[in-house]
Amino acid sequence: MMTRRRLAGRLAVAASGLVLALSGMGAALAQDKTVEIGFVYWETRTDAFVQMANGGKAVGDLNARVHVLTAAPDAGDPQKQVALFGPIAQTQKDGIVLQSLSSGPLTRPVMDAMSAGIPVVAIDAPPPQGTDVGLFITADNVGLGAQLAEKVLSLVPKDAKGSIIIGNTGIGVPPLEQRTKGMIDTITKLRPDLKIVGPVSTFGVSGSSTEIYSAWQGLLSANPDAVAVLAPSAADATAWGLLAQRTGFKLPSGGFDLEAGNLDAVKKAYVSFIMSPEHWLSGYVATKALADSALNGTKLIQGLMLIPGKLVDSSNIDEIIDRQSDPKKVDAALSPVGDDILANADKHIVGPWPPK
Repeated sequence: MMTRRRLAGRLAVAASGLVLALSGMGAALAQDKTVEIGFVYWETRTDAFVQMANGGKAVGDLNARVHVLTAAPDAGDPQKQVALFGPIAQTQKDGIVLQSLSSGPLTRPVMDAMSAGIPVVAIDAPPPQGTDVGLFITADNVGLGAQLAEKVLSLVPKDAKGSIIIGNTGIGVPPLEQRTKGMIDTITKLRPDLKIVGPVSTFGVSGSSTEIYSAWQGLLSANPDAVAVLAPSAADATAWGLLAQRTGFKLPSGGFDLEAGNLDAVKKAYVSFIMSPEHWLSGYVATKALADSALNGTKLIQGLMLIPGKLVDSSNIDEIIDRQSDPKKVDAALSPVGDDILANADKHIVGPWPPK
């Protein structure tokens, strides 16, 4: 006959076994869990935005448990982004990355998504005002503009007199305006003797490469005393490269972004410097932060996070051209950098978002 003590012991062993079995099952289910992340960006025709989306896609490529769905209009249009955001929010319930240069119309869709429990992270340009987006990932655009201007000024003789032309294909675009501010503040501080011309719009009617080229041709003709040129936008350095080939243009110069024409201009020594905000990293870090939070059941990091940029010149142009030649090479080179940024997020969070 079994005593009560022996029966209690056997029941306790059985119960503990059941707990272990259930915990093992829970761990297995957790390991099999997949997450659905959305990525809505400005447009598909500009390399900078494509690089951001590629960074987001890489998170899914590198982790089979993460499904990333991207969406963007062919040309930047906030109303078209609104039309894309709604369907994304219907399926990508574990988080959405938003990159918009005109986010006002997205206020209600973002608020609705967040009310439904879908976290939203903004990258590159600020999220819609009045929303509860608590993580904004971008470059230190003011700092990168200042750094680029300082490098260009280092090539201008100290006794030079004349003007520095600043052209911009995106007057009013928040990241570009910030870069311009960094440039102007640095020139004013370091070389108050030089005249600043601009920022002048180099966009033209449609922003075609021909129009940007013509705009710079006109600016240089109207300012023969120019001692340097700067631009916070992507296509200007390509125009300088063409001007160098066709007209003999050669001035200290500094532009932004890893457009193929920009890299070619640096390679051929037509352009002095290109500053890369490393857009791929912004997309990767934002997407991985959402994915990690969903997979691990942890709280999403919050605040204003700044992604470090990279200066490109004759010393590293071959390395960068090789890196950018293949999306898989970009993934391999930059994913460890993004992982390190997330592992040390406190070093890259510079304040709360929205600012207080």
